[in-house]
Amino acid sequence: MTRCKQAVLLAAGSGKRLLPFTADRPKCMVAVSGRPIVDGLIDSLSALGIEELVVVTGYRADALRAHLGRRVAGMAVTYVDNPAYASTNNIVSLDLASPLISPPFLLLESDVVAEPAVLAPLSAPDRLAVAAYDATMSGTGVRLTPDGRVAQMILGAHTGATSDIFKTVNFYSFSSAVWTPYSSHLSAWVRAGRIHDYYEAVLADLINSGVVTMTAADVTHLRWHEIDDATDLARAELPLAVNSVKLPAEAAA
Repeated sequence: MTRCKQAVLLAAGSGKRLLPFTADRPKCMVAVSGRPIVDGLIDSLSALGIEELVVVTGYRADALRAHLGRRVAGMAVTYVDNPAYASTNNIVSLDLASPLISPPFLLLESDVVAEPAVLAPLSAPDRLAVAAYDATMSGTGVRLTPDGRVAQMILGAHTGATSDIFKTVNFYSFSSAVWTPYSSHLSAWVRAGRIHDYYEAVLADLINSGVVTMTAADVTHLRWHEIDDATDLARAELPLAVNSVKLPAEAAA
């Protein structure tokens, strides 16, 4: 099976909800257990054999560039700047990176602290990491078929019942077959002025209409935390409670 050799890291946001921790650095450089979030992601990507890292910067880009340099953990690093990071959403950041993307590749949001095993199943393309919903979670969810494929992607899933929904972890992998239509739609949305949408909205549109297919990778039992505010930061310092919920039909195999 073809393995991903490239990764794209979205790191343009200002992290206002994490002030004062983000006063002089982007959110991905905030420390969890004494170590910047991004350093753990770099270690995990290196362990997977990733050779090239494309980083989309914005807020405090200078700090992140100085931290990572042009080569880190055996990976060549290329930077793309989103100068409009304060007035656009991550759909624009991903679209700006699009010309540099060579599938198969991994797409990561940079504010997630995760153990290496969370990223491991995404080395194969067309996967997205998910976990069983709990009371601490919010954001996009998915419903699955019995064999673990994503049947429906639901933006803002936390506003309704979540008993049959898994939370996305904001880690994805894409083959050329999926990325080609996705990137085309992504650019079309940006050109149409939909610069305040999330890139997930484009993916949800394609999955829900049957244009592309993704498979879920269960990371419910693994340690990961999305860091949006001080509460998340404090929670990430604690041991992760293990949830025994599994995906149908060993989807992550």
